[in-house]
Amino acid sequence: MKKRIVSIISILAFLLNFSVFAYGKNFEESFKKVKAEINRDNVKEAIKILGNIKIENENQKEKVDLLFGDIYLKINKTQKAIEFYENALMTSDDKIESLGELGLSEANLVQGKLSKAIEHAERSLSLNADSVRSKIVLAMAITRNGEKDKALQMLEGLYQSYRNNSDVNLAIAGYHSSFDNHKEAMKILERYLKSFPTSITVMDDLADLYWIDGNKDKALNLKYKVYKYHEFNRNRVKLKETKEWILSIDPNYFEKQKPKPIAKKKKKKYQEEEVEEYNERKKEIQYEKFNFAYNFTGSGFIVGKGKYVVTNNHVIEGAKKIAVRNGLGKIAKAEVIAISKDYDLAILKLSRNYKHHISPKRFAIPVAGQDVISIGYPMSGYFGNDLPVITQGIVSKVYEDRYGIFLTTTDINSGNSGGPIFDMNGNLVGVSVATLDKTKVLKETGQIPTSMGIGIKSNMLKEVFKYKATIPTRNIKYNKSKIYEEMLSKVVFVAVEADEKTKVKKKK
Repeated sequence: MKKRIVSIISILAFLLNFSVFAYGKNFEESFKKVKAEINRDNVKEAIKILGNIKIENENQKEKVDLLFGDIYLKINKTQKAIEFYENALMTSDDKIESLGELGLSEANLVQGKLSKAIEHAERSLSLNADSVRSKIVLAMAITRNGEKDKALQMLEGLYQSYRNNSDVNLAIAGYHSSFDNHKEAMKILERYLKSFPTSITVMDDLADLYWIDGNKDKALNLKYKVYKYHEFNRNRVKLKETKEWILSIDPNYFEKQKPKPIAKKKKKKYQEEEVEEYNERKKEIQYEKFNFAYNFTGSGFIVGKGKYVVTNNHVIEGAKKIAVRNGLGKIAKAEVIAISKDYDLAILKLSRNYKHHISPKRFAIPVAGQDVISIGYPMSGYFGNDLPVITQGIVSKVYEDRYGIFLTTTDINSGNSGGPIFDMNGNLVGVSVATLDKTKVLKETGQIPTSMGIGIKSNMLKEVFKYKATIPTRNIKYNKSKIYEEMLSKVVFVAVEADEKTKVKKKK
């Protein structure tokens, strides 16, 4: 009898363990499916699968909270994402807590809350010092906060340790392309693609760089491979976006002889790797996308109760198409309605009104010696045009001539052209134009100048934008992170498609 009871207990124990194993296995299988759907931008299906998962314990609930956070981050519902990431922090699992902190860092970065983004990324790393993604996000936040040298040092350290990691290669290449070093960015991505020829994300970014550099054939060849992968992966969002990009460059491309696509077996392997490495991969947010392939970029800012954008004339000169995107990810088509060649200013009329804008009440005259920050969008790439970057300095000299310019120690790269320059009260003191040409000054004077940017005084905006002049009343001092957060929705990325002749002319 005792043997029989022992036997029954053993059977029950086995069945119970098998049941737990089966539930766990079903959970993990469903969990993988959710990640795959998120990767292919199929948010509705991801939510449907998540909603049907039977949660058996707290650990599973915390994992589900993390995925809901990722989904809301992806569709740019950052406050909702923060709620789920915070729920996941109520855990005893360091890995889950680290991923929750990482999610909070990314969500705060999207909101323009740089100090919080840095704080959460550092917490994530304190829980998991090996998290490559946390290190990349921290470098991105530090870059946007104006500490680009520190960020580069971090990225170079990562690159030395993780040369075979696609996100690390994309991050450091994106950093270089953000600060006008496109050749170095292309070299890094080309080297990686030789070793890992099926990396779709690297192909995509390299194609963009080829196009900006003027290599149309190479750009189209890579974009077509990206297109075929998204077709295979059933990613309708990316498929449409990539097709529009190709057709904007060559309307007859799909009617011509097509390059050899990637083999299905290799695509399937890449898909599996994407799911396996999900936590360490970039979660691309579904901002509105430009429906053309731009080859020139700049910055600008919204005025006129959300109806207009101010930028540089040289940014939009020779443009066939222009569109802008604000820091909240909203795109508007734009047309030039006024320019001033003398002051290198242009005003664009928008196809939609933006809710947030810079009021003329916030226009102020720059004063020599005052601290200022410029906010603008670096070029394209992993670090590039989703969110703007701060550069900080002082007003070194204000010229009292008819051109209305001043010099500042803030770095102004090509992507910053047309962006705003603020004093530390958050008042607009000028518009970024360019960085002083050190080589030219060296040839003319025999002396190497310090890094110097050129700005146009805010009162010169009257040349393209009629407004009622007032005296700014704000005397409260802000830190740069606070100004960045406030201005995120008001500073825009300007995308321009110009013809090849204009491109060659501008390069000269």
